[in-house]
Amino acid sequence: MRNIHILNPAAGMAKANYKVPENVEVYETKGPRDMENFIRRTASEDPSVHFTVYGGDGTVNEAVNGIMTAGNEAIEKCVLSVVPKGSGNDYVRNFSDTEKFNGKVDVLKINDRYGINSVNIGFDCDVVVETDKLKRHRLTSGSMGYIVGVIKVLFRKLGSKMQIEITEKNGKIHNFDGEFLLTAVGNGKYCGGGFKFAPAAVLDDGSFDALVVKKMGRFTFLKLVGAYRSGTHVDVERCEPRGKFKSEISYFKCKKMTVKNIKRYGIDGEIFDGESVEITVIPRALNIEMPPFDLTKTANKKK
Repeated sequence: MRNIHILNPAAGMAKANYKVPENVEVYETKGPRDMENFIRRTASEDPSVHFTVYGGDGTVNEAVNGIMTAGNEAIEKCVLSVVPKGSGNDYVRNFSDTEKFNGKVDVLKINDRYGINSVNIGFDCDVVVETDKLKRHRLTSGSMGYIVGVIKVLFRKLGSKMQIEITEKNGKIHNFDGEFLLTAVGNGKYCGGGFKFAPAAVLDDGSFDALVVKKMGRFTFLKLVGAYRSGTHVDVERCEPRGKFKSEISYFKCKKMTVKNIKRYGIDGEIFDGESVEITVIPRALNIEMPPFDLTKTANKKK
């Protein structure tokens, strides 16, 4: 199998700096979406490729979209590995406690794009926008950047009107119409640089976890934040909100979700404009190979 390591020199990811193995094929990206286009083009011509990408969740998202749009043979044969060099590295966190993972994982289909980790709408999406502003100015990064983003968004009017339809994995349908703080989808457990927002999520169970949070006041929200970060807002065994959060949160294992009357949404930390979004799951669609990672050693550091 052909092995290609993909770096982003614009982010300082030069071969010498990141200990790329010797005698492997290396491709350095030339701009936004170049990785996605390169992977699509390469995998279409030669489906038996193991791509190792260096970066964060946005980089992983580009790689996933490149493979998933390269044709059925490429989807079946290509393998993806990630060396975490981003500020959040949320998808890789799902593998950090394992000795090795080599298998197929679920992929999300979100309108006309694909996702691998999370979809965020409402408060979380607004926080990502603020966090990106901070990162662009190199003021902060990772989970600290997310926390600062949370504080900034808290000073705005909380909640927005949405129409949400959720189809559970068992086929049961739920409809919500009202004002909500946020709704979020987790194929993985983490977002925002380590917030365990979907603690019951499993990467290869043929479903995604959906979280709907009602509009609430700032003080009520602040009580939720700590649990939202640690994952203790959900009883993982029962796959439902814990007692004191049941009046504020709904949590489901899903196969489909639509959300209307929105302005934008986030896929794996990348923001897109749109008035509605439809999310489905493609079970065990992508080949992933991951060694264990210590994020304290592999995360991109400021100089």
